[in-house]
Amino acid sequence: MPLSWKRLVVMWGIFFSGLAGAQSNGKAPWEEYDKLIHNRQALTVLGPTLFGDQVDLYSGALSFSSVDIEVPGNALNLNVGRSLTVGNRQGYAINDLPFADWDLEVPRLSGVFASTTGWASACTHNGNGQPPMVGSSGSGGLFLASEYWHGNQVIIPGRGRQDMLVASNGNLPKPGSGGPYTWLAPDFTYFSCIPQQKNASGEGFLAITPDGVKYWFDWQAQYMEPILERPDPDGSVKTLGRRQAVLYATRVEDRFGNWVNYTYTNAANAPATLASVSSSDGRAIALSYNERGHISQIRNGTQSWTYHYSYPSATAGHLSAVDLPDGSHWAFDLSGLASAAIFYEQAVSPGDIVRTCGYPGFVVSPPNAKGTITHPSGAIGEFTVSVVARGRSNVPRVCNNYTARNNDPNDDIARYAMTYDGFALTQKRLSGPGIDAAEWNYAYGGTASFASGTGPTCTSGECGAVICKSESCSGSQITQVSEPEGIWVRYTFGNSYRYNEGKLLKV
Repeated sequence: MPLSWKRLVVMWGIFFSGLAGAQSNGKAPWEEYDKLIHNRQALTVLGPTLFGDQVDLYSGALSFSSVDIEVPGNALNLNVGRSLTVGNRQGYAINDLPFADWDLEVPRLSGVFASTTGWASACTHNGNGQPPMVGSSGSGGLFLASEYWHGNQVIIPGRGRQDMLVASNGNLPKPGSGGPYTWLAPDFTYFSCIPQQKNASGEGFLAITPDGVKYWFDWQAQYMEPILERPDPDGSVKTLGRRQAVLYATRVEDRFGNWVNYTYTNAANAPATLASVSSSDGRAIALSYNERGHISQIRNGTQSWTYHYSYPSATAGHLSAVDLPDGSHWAFDLSGLASAAIFYEQAVSPGDIVRTCGYPGFVVSPPNAKGTITHPSGAIGEFTVSVVARGRSNVPRVCNNYTARNNDPNDDIARYAMTYDGFALTQKRLSGPGIDAAEWNYAYGGTASFASGTGPTCTSGECGAVICKSESCSGSQITQVSEPEGIWVRYTFGNSYRYNEGKLLKV
């Protein structure tokens, strides 16, 4: 968008002072750069594992997971777990996950789509698997899939979260029967198509893992996502309503014929309501819900687990405690982590430059957030996350909305994200009765850069082509962990665009 220049920021790290303007419940494209950077995860547990915490040493992202109920039996697990990932919650107006701010850990596929389409990345596709271009929620304007969709992920407890990839390489190993296989995951889980979802009109997915376990993903649920707000060169702002669409597995079967069935009762455009889980050898669990739609109790016939929540407002809810069958309980004070948000400085007068194509802006929200978990034994874990700038090197510089004359950097959008701000774990503390207090501290650093000689626009050729293809030009970023005994460990990762992003280079 053209602009009469008043002042310019051209270097990362030079900031403007001033107060933040009014913030909306929507998100600008540059506030989701972290979701556009897909890389290898380096999930690690450092210190005692009793709180279920994990940290991705590459990004610093903190997450928690716990299996509350596990009924032993044949080779297929019959369990229900929950997970919480600490991220930027700016724009999320409601906690509508099955455990309020904790997710339900069962087999599922996940993606973000336009609110008018639901799951729109078809199993049968024409080669790229992308959802369609959709119209703006207001008058005029179109959104490309690359603007609102961050790819599809498959989440299978015990196998982790993986990106789903188009199965276009016929030379890769694949199952000897079944198919045709249109998608795959990095661990060589393959996907063929189910003609009809059980509660929606689109296709489902039939997955088969390398060890022969099959998953029928054919029950849809949806969750709230922030509205996407895109500034256009004409000065207008186009908006797009979005939803996180999830396809849950209704059946899991191993190569010996053992099976586990998941029974859901929700509508396709509503959050998931898992009613029961049953298996071929007679195991079963049942779930109950409170008036807010959150899981209140899980029973396995002779035992029960009860879930308590705090509700500070009509839309906010937080898991506060879990009562176990033996009379002990977990206690959670994680609302600060579960609602942590990043806000940027807003321009206060025409001509103010507060961001650029490569720099998302000056953060004006609180830099830290804290939360605690109390274990049934009485041990207390305290976790602190901080806003940390991360990025990658040798990124092609392609700036949407760039104009050759009098360009306004405020509306420039990087087609390939270079830097982003996210919440990273900076401190973990352990204390409690009979426990020597211990503390772990985390520090982060690294380089970020656009590739030399690229941009700001791309008019021909492959705009996203890899520029750096050797260690001699690749960049890196580090994570240093200081442990209670005074020992520190430094992890060095590659961060060169589509070359060695997330690859652990040195410890």
